[in-house]
Amino acid sequence: MTSLAAETRENVNAMSEVRPQRADAQRNRRRLLDAATAVFCERGLDVSVGDIAHRAGVGRATLFRNFPTKDHLIVAIVVDRFSEAVARGRALLDAPDAGEALFALIDESVGRQRTDRTLFDALDDVWLSHPEIHEAHSQLIATLDALLVRAQLAGAVREDVSAVDVLMLLKGVCEAGSSFQNVDPEIALRQLDLVRAAISTPDHQRRLRGRRPTIEDLNWPDPAAPAAAQGTAAQGVTAEGTAAQGVTAEGTAAQGV
Repeated sequence: MTSLAAETRENVNAMSEVRPQRADAQRNRRRLLDAATAVFCERGLDVSVGDIAHRAGVGRATLFRNFPTKDHLIVAIVVDRFSEAVARGRALLDAPDAGEALFALIDESVGRQRTDRTLFDALDDVWLSHPEIHEAHSQLIATLDALLVRAQLAGAVREDVSAVDVLMLLKGVCEAGSSFQNVDPEIALRQLDLVRAAISTPDHQRRLRGRRPTIEDLNWPDPAAPAAAQGTAAQGVTAEGTAAQGVTAEGTAAQGV
């Protein structure tokens, strides 16, 4: 277990090695990343670089010195998000409660994903296959796996669960949190607790957060309503079902985890 944690730390350190920048250059880069993330989440990836530079309070020349193209900027944002999750996971590798450490990373990552959902929804598999993004995502999975193994050795998590199992479950949580936001803004927290219940050992169960959703929450069409209104409602249900079936780029990140 020690060697696994050490290997994860070495990988994270290697991923973090960049050419030193002046303090002001580092601040400008950070401002550009934060501004671009906010603008992309608000308006999608078609926003102009001029709008991003304006939001960051820098000139276009400063933006292009840091990121030659908008694609470079998008890649940097995604890698930055994954790297933040890796750093959080790395810090949890020495936490005294291995089970709580694993679920802390999962909770934090899904919470961040909900904030960045619009951005990650716009990313397809082409982006996720980019070498830098793929490497950062691999580091994230390795960190998640290290935390998972610690939790399994501590007896908090089932031995037959893998990190990829966890990622697949979290995709469903991300979709539920979006498709059924109208039921309860905190519905994702309850779904996270169900994931926890599914992979935890019997001695490590806990009460689910939030209220139990009911069939009334789904807003099924009223049989007495006009046919046109029913059709519109049925289309909404179909759209939700389609969204729940899809595996989005944001889900893969789960991304973040």
